[in-house]
Amino acid sequence: MARPLRIEFSGALYHVMSRGNDRRAIVRDDADRNRRLAWLARTVETYGWRLHAFALMDNHEHLFVETPEPNLSAGMQHLNGSYTSYYNRRHRRVGHLFQGRFKSQIIDNEGYYWEISRYIHLNPVRAGLALRPEEWAWSSYPGYHRSSRALAWVTYERVLREFGRQAEPARRAYRRFVVEGMRARLIRPWEDAVHGVIVGGEAFVDRIRRLLSGRVADPSLPTLRRLRPRPALARIVAVVAEVFGADPRDWAQGCRIDDGSRAAAAYLARRRYGYRASEVAKVLGYTSHGGVLAAVRRIEQANARLQSRLKKAETVLASS
Repeated sequence: MARPLRIEFSGALYHVMSRGNDRRAIVRDDADRNRRLAWLARTVETYGWRLHAFALMDNHEHLFVETPEPNLSAGMQHLNGSYTSYYNRRHRRVGHLFQGRFKSQIIDNEGYYWEISRYIHLNPVRAGLALRPEEWAWSSYPGYHRSSRALAWVTYERVLREFGRQAEPARRAYRRFVVEGMRARLIRPWEDAVHGVIVGGEAFVDRIRRLLSGRVADPSLPTLRRLRPRPALARIVAVVAEVFGADPRDWAQGCRIDDGSRAAAAYLARRRYGYRASEVAKVLGYTSHGGVLAAVRRIEQANARLQSRLKKAETVLASS
């Protein structure tokens, strides 16, 4: 089976869906639902995503997410892989939980926030899981409905901004908009996606086509105003080595590195820029992708001094 096309760049906006294998359940009870949302929150925070909306159903999940860095695939692998390990352990099963790789459409940053968020928030109602969307605790809608139910890791402001400058009037207007959707037959906003993956106006579709054809991209692409290709692995290695005062030649296979420099390079390459673990292992001298994942976990638990150096390296890479 051909791998789905992935379009990743800084500031990209996506609708993402993960479906259970053979349409089977990905959650069995509230314990599973809580754990799935805990992993989702951790992924959002780790990868720096802006999650505008989500709905966790019984056998699938919708996300409406913006990626300041080109790391959607890496983040989804982290989310679905980690949750699958938990689920299989808890339910004493083996094998795939999700149906292949996640599906995604890239969304125009103009004109789609309200429609896509509403469609996602009404998913539990259409599926008969709740009479009203605010009754379904496993989506972002309760936080839209009442500010007291907002989740710290969901970005509500961008959708609400479409309905007004002041928070509470915008919240009321959005509630009315969602209720109106309950009375109508909603068409999926990504139904007519170009090539199945691009949702937007003609100008946006043309920009993405030019991006895919290798031509210079239009600088008006979403959010960051310009496409910023991820740095080469060699560039990540060089910057981290300079910031840490390390010699990359010491990062040879079998050598122990205590200053955190190699782990920091692994973290940036894998988490921030979405390189495959096998690629990172080869460049940094790890014996397997498992060594890369262990290095990433080390950085996630690092002390303030190491985190400060990591931030400095990120700043240098972002400005180059």
